[in-house]
Amino acid sequence: MSVAVDPSGKFAYVANLNSNDVSMYTIDVTTGALTSIGTIAAGSNPSSVAVDPSGRFAYVANGGSNSVSMYTIDATTGTLTSIGTIAAGTTPRSAAIVGILQ
Repeated sequence: MSVAVDPSGKFAYVANLNSNDVSMYTIDVTTGALTSIGTIAAGSNPSSVAVDPSGRFAYVANGGSNSVSMYTIDATTGTLTSIGTIAAGTTPRSAAIVGILQ
C-alpha cells in the first residue's frame, strides 16, 4: 500500500498489506528499474513505510497488529534488519518522519 525511497535514491521499500511483509529493492540510478533484494517480515497488515532522512532507519505501520515495526537499513546493500516492534494506537495506517533522528 505504500512505497518509500531512501534519501540516497538507491533503495525502495514497499509495505505489502496482505502478505505481512516489506519488499526491498535496489534502484538503477540510470533507468529507475527496480531489482528485488528480498522481503522481510512485518506485523499484520502493514500499510505504510517511512525512511528517516538519514537513511539509517525504516518504520512500518501495521494496522492489523496495532504496532510499528522498526528496522535498520544497510547503507551498502539496502537490506532491512529488524530492531523490534512497538505498540501503537488502534489500526495505525501511515508512518511519517519529520526532522532528523539523532
